[in-house]
Amino acid sequence: MSKKSDRPAAEGVKQAIAASAGTVAGSLIGGPVGAVVGAATGPALVASFDLLAARIAAQRASRGNEVMREVSHSLGIEPEELEARLLADERLLELAWRVVDAAQDISLQQKRRALAHALAAAVADPAPARLDIWELLQTAIREIDSPHIRLLHVLSPAVPLPGPLEVRPEEVKYGMSLPDICSIDPGLELGGYAILQKLISLGLVESALNGLMFGDAHKPYALSELGRTLLGLLIEDDPSTPGRPDSA
Repeated sequence: MSKKSDRPAAEGVKQAIAASAGTVAGSLIGGPVGAVVGAATGPALVASFDLLAARIAAQRASRGNEVMREVSHSLGIEPEELEARLLADERLLELAWRVVDAAQDISLQQKRRALAHALAAAVADPAPARLDIWELLQTAIREIDSPHIRLLHVLSPAVPLPGPLEVRPEEVKYGMSLPDICSIDPGLELGGYAILQKLISLGLVESALNGLMFGDAHKPYALSELGRTLLGLLIEDDPSTPGRPDSA
């Protein structure tokens, strides 16, 4: 269905909701007075929904503009030059659309700034292989919330496993278990496993198990390279990052 054909449908839904709410209000009061209240409430709610829709649209537009201003500022270029660069590269333009679309729905400013930093980095180096990574990061930023960011911060000091050809000293403690994470930030205990699994599914956290272990209750984890890059985007130009265990 096109945007144009969506408009009458949206208006119909709005009118129906308002009418239903008015009917409920009248029923609760009852009698002739209730009938008058119900009839009067419908039009009032239509006006309220118009105001609400306008406020939401303005807020979404403001967030999108904020992100694009941040991208221009990060690159040290004028908005007109940014526009020209985006229009000259189809993949960059697609990424920019996704970033702005995501930012409009994100209330956490920290995430919007991270999206802007990711887009700025992509504009600065639009090589196809690099764009693949920035597209992954854009998706990950969109998918995580404050609890995921807190867990990333707690896990950031954990030592990841070295590469397959690197030496693995036995005395080094690799990774951090979920109980260790929750002991540092007790607020993550409720839902901690689900939070961790989400980060693993996004490729931001990886196993740091150096050997065999039966059961996964104390399995160690560490940030992946992708996770470290994302955390860098989140804290860039913002040392008092919201979501950190030590932040107010």
